[in-house]
Amino acid sequence: MSYKKVVILAGFIILSIVTTLTVFAEEPIAAPEQNINQTQWAWGEVTALDAQGKTITLKYLDYETDQEKDLVLAVDEKTNFENIGSFDEIKVKDTLSIDYVAGVDGRSVAKNINFEKPSSSATAAVPVAEDNKMTEAAEQPVADISAQEVVPVETLAPVKAAVTETVQSTVESGTVSESSVLVNEAPVQPEPTPMPEIQSEDQVQ
Repeated sequence: MSYKKVVILAGFIILSIVTTLTVFAEEPIAAPEQNINQTQWAWGEVTALDAQGKTITLKYLDYETDQEKDLVLAVDEKTNFENIGSFDEIKVKDTLSIDYVAGVDGRSVAKNINFEKPSSSATAAVPVAEDNKMTEAAEQPVADISAQEVVPVETLAPVKAAVTETVQSTVESGTVSESSVLVNEAPVQPEPTPMPEIQSEDQVQ
């Protein structure tokens, strides 16, 4: 093969490659599929409300990344409400289940808002707590009587002397018999009667 033919063949190959690249460059690159105008779902807690702009900031869990994210949703006249009357009744920390659509401009519009009422177990937690307090109060031990303060005898000595003096003066005046027992005085024990001595038969003889 002559040198001239080699040059022509190489030029032909280069021209074919350039033409192919030009055709591929003119074809539009397919955009990645987006969830535009497709209904999506989010469940989470309300963290902020914009009454003027009628938007809800919802904190939800992204299951793909396992991270909490914030989603701003707009409410319009076509938004449907369940278990709640309107946007004005929504409060911060409410739990909502929302079906929404992401628009081309990146603005997400809520189509259906479902308010999840607190469970009955959370409502019953308050009376149960009150019952527990009453039970704990009833189970508290009664104060030990032995631990109470005891008045020393020395403190009562003047009172005893005053009462004794009053009784003695009453006896001397004749209004009370002398056999009356003084306060806090021990009763007098009677003297034992001696038993007669019994003599044996030998002593009698």
